[in-house]
Amino acid sequence: MSSSALKRESPPLTPLAPAAGPADRLHSLTGLRWIAALAVFLSHVGTLLPLPDAKPVLSLGSSGVTFFFVLSGFVLTWTYVVGDRVGPFYGRRFARVWPMLLVAVLVPLFLQLPDARPGQGDSLKLMALSAILMYQAWVPGHILGSTNPVTWSLACEAFFYAVFPFVARFTARRSLRWLGGAAVALVLVGWGIKVWLWEAYPPKLPPSFTGVDGMIFGMYSPIARIWEFLLGVVAATAVRKGWRLPLSAASATTLLAAGFLVLWVLRFETWRLVGIYDALPQVTAPLYALVVVAVAQRDLAGRTSWLQAKPMVALGEWSYAFYLLHFTVLFEISSAVFGRKSIMEYYMRPAEASWSNAGWATLALVISIVACALMYRFFERPVERWLRYRIGRRDVSIPTQPLHTGAQAESRTEGGAASMNEVRQA
Repeated sequence: MSSSALKRESPPLTPLAPAAGPADRLHSLTGLRWIAALAVFLSHVGTLLPLPDAKPVLSLGSSGVTFFFVLSGFVLTWTYVVGDRVGPFYGRRFARVWPMLLVAVLVPLFLQLPDARPGQGDSLKLMALSAILMYQAWVPGHILGSTNPVTWSLACEAFFYAVFPFVARFTARRSLRWLGGAAVALVLVGWGIKVWLWEAYPPKLPPSFTGVDGMIFGMYSPIARIWEFLLGVVAATAVRKGWRLPLSAASATTLLAAGFLVLWVLRFETWRLVGIYDALPQVTAPLYALVVVAVAQRDLAGRTSWLQAKPMVALGEWSYAFYLLHFTVLFEISSAVFGRKSIMEYYMRPAEASWSNAGWATLALVISIVACALMYRFFERPVERWLRYRIGRRDVSIPTQPLHTGAQAESRTEGGAASMNEVRQA
């Protein structure tokens, strides 16, 4: 193959400009982060403060973690600069993720230790340590048994961050045809994992917890979820190489809604009634990728949307703290309403559903929003800036050429599932 043909087959990864005005940033993705975080909140309402007949709908919100994983891969790739050293990249990720994670682990630990049964305190401390050191998702017994179960997704994100610099360099050299094949392959891998788990642990009611560690590990582990992150990486790489999705944001959102509708229609199927059996990530990950690309393209084209409104952007900026803190708020309010019991007991023996719980859930939402706004303003952002200056500064010269559209998107992300992923400077 001639060199000219190779150039046509594998277009270069367009560099990012070092500075951009607010209008050039992908603010809509920041707004989307809040919607995803709110969806995760509602899924936990269905467990801790259940409402009558609402569980099948509210449980769909757990796919917000899948959205965060996809968005994490997309945004990190969107801001990837060839030549950026691995050390500063890891420093920026640490500065973004770890300070709030520490708070989100220690606060519920101190709240739950006084009520721990004899001998349980040591287990709670060990689980908290696994969350702080971000290896929680590699230990099946620590995932749902933790004092703050949502932190498992940060252990996944840590693994994604570890491999990202090497994956980004590799995909940057691939052709658009290769990237398209990779996207299809990743979706097939995701379904392959789920089908294998169904074969190894056939879905049934009541669920059998024999060998449940394998089922939970297959559902929550970084290995089982990295395909969602990589799907975001591939999508962003393709867009930076000039590919454009032939769908509008409205069309992509309609496809996502159709996917949710199908899942709701199948809500009484055995594989949908228990979370660890559910194929929710497999259905929603490719649809989320389409939505992210379509919304990003709309921003790059200079079109406005309600997602760019200042309240939505502010909520999106607070969403990482919201994601990490909301479960603790819900759990403490639920414990006051139903009596103190362990988190696992809520999953094994659900609380009674009642419309009166809607008021408690609203209170939890208000408290969570206020708490995350204060944490963002006085702790999360200041500490991140301080750490990034010391351990995350880039030492490469960033080219000044704009993207293909003539716009610039400087973004930042975190996991948590998220990747709980903010769109600002990387």
